[in-house]
Amino acid sequence: MASYRNIQDITDLDTRLRVVDRLLTLRAQLAEEVPEKTATETLLIATWNIREFGDNRLEESLYYIAEIIDHFDIVVIQEINSKELDGFKSVMKILGDNWSYIISDGVKGTDGGSEAMAFVYNKNKVQFTHLAGEIVLQNSKKLAGAIVDGKVQVDGVLVDGKVQSKVQFARTPFMVSLMANWFSFNICTVHIYYGDEKNEQGIVERRKKEIETISSVLLERQKEEDVSYILLGDFNIPDTNGVYFNALSKKRGFFVPKEIQKHPTDLGQVSHYDQIAFKLKLEDEMVLYSDKEQRAGAFNFTESVYRDSDEVSDYDIYLKHYLDSYLGELDKENAKLKAKGKAEKEDTVEGRRAFFRGWRTYQMSDHLPLWVELKIDFSDQFLKNRAAETEEAKKAAMEEPNTSDAK
Repeated sequence: MASYRNIQDITDLDTRLRVVDRLLTLRAQLAEEVPEKTATETLLIATWNIREFGDNRLEESLYYIAEIIDHFDIVVIQEINSKELDGFKSVMKILGDNWSYIISDGVKGTDGGSEAMAFVYNKNKVQFTHLAGEIVLQNSKKLAGAIVDGKVQVDGVLVDGKVQSKVQFARTPFMVSLMANWFSFNICTVHIYYGDEKNEQGIVERRKKEIETISSVLLERQKEEDVSYILLGDFNIPDTNGVYFNALSKKRGFFVPKEIQKHPTDLGQVSHYDQIAFKLKLEDEMVLYSDKEQRAGAFNFTESVYRDSDEVSDYDIYLKHYLDSYLGELDKENAKLKAKGKAEKEDTVEGRRAFFRGWRTYQMSDHLPLWVELKIDFSDQFLKNRAAETEEAKKAAMEEPNTSDAK
């Protein structure tokens, strides 16, 4: 359970009261929308791109992030700034000693942006089974570099476009092995290349290729292993009907449960950027999830913290934290308008609210955490399978001719 002990050290009394009030509201929303954690029967997994997660957040935001994480068993995080880990470590401290994490190193280069990814898990429920590594492509599977102005761009360096340059993933996928009760699995997280260099069909080929490649690489590995795979993270998939989603699911063999497909993960709840996909190796009748009983969702924290709706907005509460940035941006925009002989913009309430909506994504995120509940207690199924096997063996033994009395 998250620890609130240090809240009493917040010296500003209004801020302390707000943090307590928002935590109570957040906890009530989580209790209503997310299934209660169990000791052994179920596993709650979430994936969350926490926007540019570094040392750039208010202290209260770290409490809210920790509270959300604490309602799951495993939370996989993308966009951690590997050069600024104090914010992440503060969240882990709030979560307490029952929680641990496995984090990748930062990815260098323009596309990588020093981003790290982490598996955060509750040690009371989940065990790390000592496999961790990044997915690095062999030469035959490397990807074509992005084409910019007729040239191929590799890690921010333009090279001769006549040469088909090959590159690794923009951000290296990160995989670990975990176990919870009966369920052992490899779990791999990604943050897929976005890009804006579209072909004639409006498709970013490198984004599509990254999704196809990580799917095929993991499927090839699974053929040689007796283990289930979970592939999750930020795929930059706009919808569940197009080529990007098909590259993950329909064409590549990974399965995204229908309940997960119902939930967009941007704050506007339009785009399905984040996904959780499965390729399982389980005994017959061992059901990890079923469409009839499946529970999944995208948790909209803006209903409880950093609110901005028709009913209520917190923009004025946090004004002192973003006003200088807002006015600075307004001055820059007005200077451009003035140079073009156009009317300048005024400082308005709506302008401040609009800026707040962007500012809050650097306090929480511009993505909602996507989650799914899995059933991991296979005791009954296992025993029934063993009973069926024993009955078959007994039947076969009875049908064999008795040759001991033959003359």
